[in-house]
This record gives sequence, C-alpha cells and structure tokens, in this order.
Amino acid sequence: MAEEHSQMYKNVGKAEQETSRRRRTETTIQLRREKRGNELNKRRNIDETAEYESEVSDYEKDKNQIQYSFAEARKILTENPSIDDLRNVFTFLRKQLSRPKNVPLDEIVQEGLVQALVQGLNVDDTKVQYESAWALTNVVSGESHHTQAAVNCGATQGLIKTAYIEDDALAEQCFWGVANIIGDCAQLRDHAIECGFLDVFTHYVTKKLSTIKISFVRTLAWVCTNLCRHKQPQISIKHVALILPFIKKFLEFNDPATQQDSCWALSYLSDSNDENLDLIAKADILPVVRNLLGSKIPEMLGPAVRVFGNFTSGNDSHTQSVIALGILPRDIPGIFQSASQKVVKEVLWLLSNVLAGTPAQIQAVIEARLVPHILQYLRRGDFRVQTEAAWGISNLCHSGTREQVYFLATLQPFQYLVPLLNIRHVDFITHILSIIKSVLGAVAALNPEHLDEYKQSFEEAGGIDAVEELQNHENAAIYELCFEIIQTYFSDDDEENVLPGAPPKGDAETEINKPVFNF
Repeated sequence: MAEEHSQMYKNVGKAEQETSRRRRTETTIQLRREKRGNELNKRRNIDETAEYESEVSDYEKDKNQIQYSFAEARKILTENPSIDDLRNVFTFLRKQLSRPKNVPLDEIVQEGLVQALVQGLNVDDTKVQYESAWALTNVVSGESHHTQAAVNCGATQGLIKTAYIEDDALAEQCFWGVANIIGDCAQLRDHAIECGFLDVFTHYVTKKLSTIKISFVRTLAWVCTNLCRHKQPQISIKHVALILPFIKKFLEFNDPATQQDSCWALSYLSDSNDENLDLIAKADILPVVRNLLGSKIPEMLGPAVRVFGNFTSGNDSHTQSVIALGILPRDIPGIFQSASQKVVKEVLWLLSNVLAGTPAQIQAVIEARLVPHILQYLRRGDFRVQTEAAWGISNLCHSGTREQVYFLATLQPFQYLVPLLNIRHVDFITHILSIIKSVLGAVAALNPEHLDEYKQSFEEAGGIDAVEELQNHENAAIYELCFEIIQTYFSDDDEENVLPGAPPKGDAETEINKPVFNF
C-alpha cells in the first residue's frame, strides 16, 4: 500500500523524478481552449458592412454590385469570360464568402466553384487574383471538409505560387489562406511544407519584414503559431530549427499582437520533448520571453508563463535555465498580485515543477519568498488553483530536504491544509494528508522540543477531528495515512484514538473517488 501511495509523487526515487514535473494535456489547458483571436487556428476575412462591402482598398475602387446565382456564376466562368466578367464573378463570390453569418460554403463547394477560385489565382490580373485568394481564404476557414475540398482542388499550391508575386496585399492574403490550411490539422501542415511553403515564408521574414505593413507582419507571426500548434504529429525537428529564428524576430518586433502570437507559437513548440527545449534554449529566446513577462501586459502573460512552465516540466537543466533568468523573485510576485485566476493557475503549475526539482532549485523558490504565496492559494483560489498549489507544496515535501520541509512548518501551514480535508476527492485528500505527515515528521526530527506546539496548532485548526473522521473513509491510502498520523503523533496510551483492524478493502467507483491530479 505504501508503494502504491508513493507512486503519486515524483521524487520518491530518481526514476520517478520525471513524473512529478507535469506537462500539460489538452484536457487541462484552459487557456488554450479559449476562443481568443490570438489562438484561433483559422480566421475568416469578414466583410462586416450591411451590403457586404469590404473596406476600401487599392483593389476595390468600383463599388458597383452585380448579383448572380451560383449556377449563373458557374455558367459565366465556363463561357470564355472577359477580365471584367472574371472580376465581377470573383468579387461576387468573395462577398458571399465574407458574410458575417449564413455563409454559403456548402453551396459554393457543391457548385464546383472552388476549382474556379483556384484557377483564378493563375489569371494575369491582380484584382482577380486578390478576389480569388480572399475567397479561398474564407473557404479554407470553414470546417475540415471545406478545407480539404479546396486542398483537393490545388488551393495550397496555388496560394503559395501566388504569394511570390511582388504585391504585398495579394501576398498577405495568400499567406492568410495557407495559414488556415495549416491550422486545420497536422497532415495539412505537412502538406503545405511539402508544397514549398517554408521557402516563401522564409523569403518574406528574412528579406521583407521591415518594409511590409504591420497587418502583414501579424499574419506572418500567426502563420508561425499554426505551424507549431499541432501535436499529432508535431512539426519535425529540422523545421523547428528553421522556424525558431523567425519566432525570435517576431518576439522582438515592436508590436504586442505580433509578440503575442509568436509567444503562443513558442509555447506550442516548448510543450513537447527535451529535444525541442534544447533547441529553444540554444536559440537564446528565453531572455526575450522574460522581457515580455516583465512587461505586465495581460495578453502576454498567458503564453509567456506557459513557455516557462513547459521548460520547468523538462529536465533539471531546463528548469535551471528558467531560474537563471531571475523570474522567480523578479516577476512572479507581481503576477500573483495582478493576474487572472487562469494565469495564476499556470504560475502555480510552473512553481510546482520547480519544487519537483533539486534541493537547490527548491531553495530558489524559498528564497524568492514564494512559498507563502502558494499556501495562500490553498485557501484563496478556486479548486483548480488549489489543486496546483497543493501539487507545489506536495512536491516540496517529497523533493526537498528535511530542513526545507521544516521551513514550510514554520509558515504555520495547518491553517491552510486542514480545511482542505473536507474536499471530496480522494487524490486531493491523500496529497494533503501526506503533506501534514511530512511537516510533522520534519518538526519531530529537527525541533522535537517544539513538536507539542505544532501538534497544538494542528489540533486548533481542527486537524485531529478531521483525521479521525477520515479513518472511516473507504479508500485504503487515506485510511493508512490517517492511522499513521494519529498513531505517531496523537495516540494516547490510555485511550484508543484509532480504528482497530485492517484497512478497508476496495476502492468503490463513486463520486468521492473521482481523481483530481490527472494531468
């Protein structure tokens, strides 16, 4: 039973050290699931005016509207149309695809007009090419089957080829379209790379970044995000090496939207394997991310904290690279004071991973005066925040030296820990009981003459009553921890305070046994 219990933690033995540092999974990353513009994998170019007129641009001097049915549009395109016919039809299709709602994607696909839009990219007229690229961008912003329909018609190759044309507005629209294709899934990302997309992308980032409009720069940064976001499979390591210098360029670009998207791209790359983390560390990008973290811009905190959290989920050297930047004493306290609960949860996850490291790394958290903050969130935060805080304190107890656990004892932790024993989750209760046991053990070993004071503090917090009640729990691990705590520190020779007999058998699948620490 003790062996089973010990496997809940990372640093019981060195072999378990890599499990207590926790990488995020898709089901537990709440920030990644938010429908925020910087994280959307697809974006439509929407015409928001009532008549579906776009904003005035170099390509839209003529505001005359010509309406067709889709069948009429198809008929015109198949009867040797003039350039004016092509402009009118493709403008009509683009406007239909740019509606804020009720977009007729299925009708346009079924009518075979997607193939016409791809062919429009080859017409020797910039207006036609622009309208075609815009319309295709919105086709591939739809559901996966819409995107695949366009890809099957050659949209990827057509957009990449057209992006080379020396017209920045047209090229930007082509990049937007390819970004939507890449954002659909890992397979289409690899398809775009096989079609030569990284060549034209490299051309613009290395040769034209200082001359193009800011909207284009932002589009290129978002392209990086989509290139990096997919996990099954992840982008190849050779392409990671190619993209990292571009991400650094965007992070250093003086535009918050560009920095934010590129920071999300880096967070996706770092949420991976140690090989990716090694490449990122060698690229000298982390100091740039640290500057963004220090900017206190709310939109920047989420991805920046995620990058550092991913690094602390790596090996000890990756964790040390984060500590060396000085973010623990310099930045984390301010984030605790001003950030949202979701960002606080991410910071607590980061700290829990540091606290799963070496004693020296744990000491860095202690010296940054962050342990009191973690304890506070055992009481102040919502349950997800409390869970992360509990992981951190648990890791300190299981990875730290006895002296470091004794430091925790001096912070009077029982007032924070005991109330949590009422939470009806087996894994959570087990963690809290294990922390209590470790704290009492450290006091008994290092300061036995004051053990009674700590026992009294535990009793005044309601700890004895709570632990005695939990001895009736059907979970064997909880029973055993309660038994050990009372038997070791609170037994009375004249009075039996623990339940007799063996621990209860079984672990019924009830709501109370629902696991919490499932990352």
